[in-house]
This record gives sequence, C-alpha cells and structure tokens, in this order.
Amino acid sequence: MFGIYARSFLEATRFTSNTRPDTRTQQHLDAQSKKRDRHFRLWQRAPYWI
Repeated sequence: MFGIYARSFLEATRFTSNTRPDTRTQQHLDAQSKKRDRHFRLWQRAPYWI
C-alpha cells in the first residue's frame, strides 16, 4: 500500500509547470504505464490448472 502512495506522489511531483511534457508525450507515458500495469496483473494471475 505504501508503494502505491509513493508512486502516485512521485508521479504527481515529477514535473513542474515549466518542465511538463507536451500532451502527446504525456499520453505516451500514460499508455506505457497502463501497459506495464496490465502485464504485471497478468503475470500475477494463478495458473490455469489451479
């Protein structure tokens, strides 16, 4: 649980208003993050024989 809070804090404070990426870059970063989370959840699933 602490890891989730730490990651969300780092995401929120990663960019200042002067260094924020443009919208296309931010969309790409968000898509990569979602893809990584999806792969992690699939990896955590129990095997089909259980």
